[in-house]
Amino acid sequence: MSKFKNIGRVVRVNIPVDMEDHNIRLRRLRFSDGLFIMNGLKDEVILNASGLSRPIHTSWFSLWWWIKKTFIPAYCIECDSKPIGFIGLYDLKIGESTEISLAIFDNSFRRRGYGTRAFKLLALHLQRHSVVRKVRAKVMRDNHHAISFWRRAGFTKTEPTDDVIITMSMDLNKLSMI
Repeated sequence: MSKFKNIGRVVRVNIPVDMEDHNIRLRRLRFSDGLFIMNGLKDEVILNASGLSRPIHTSWFSLWWWIKKTFIPAYCIECDSKPIGFIGLYDLKIGESTEISLAIFDNSFRRRGYGTRAFKLLALHLQRHSVVRKVRAKVMRDNHHAISFWRRAGFTKTEPTDDVIITMSMDLNKLSMI
C-alpha cells in the first residue's frame, strides 16, 4: 500500500495527525488556533526571525487561512497541553525535500529544548514514513540564535539565498535521533 495518496491535485501525506513525546505534543493546526498564531506573531523577536516588520494579515481568520494554504502540514506545538508554538512544512516535494518553519511564541519556553524536541518528533515521522529525504530552513543571516538552533539539530549551511537570508539543510537519511 502506498504511503501517499493522490486526490486530484492534492497529495495527502500519511503522517500522524497528532504526535507525542512525553509532555510535548504536535497536533494539527485548528481553526481555533488562528488567534494564538496571530498573537504569537506580534512578538518582535518572532517577527525579526521571520523577516517581517509587522504581521501580514490583519485578521486572525485571514492569517489562519494563509497558514493552512502555505504550510502542509501545520502543527501547534503544545507543552503540558498548553500551546507554545508552531511548526509547519512548506514547498513540500514528496520523496525529495521540504522547507520547515518553527517558532516558540512564549519567551518563557524558549531555549528549554521544546523546539528541538518538536523538530525531532516531526523529523522522525518524516523519516519513518519516507515523506522527504531533505529538510531545509531559511534563516536571517544575523539571527545567531536560529542558526545555532538549526546547527544543533543537525543542519548545515548550504547556500546563501541572498544578502539577508541563508539556507540550511539536513539529510533525513543520516538522521540518528530519538
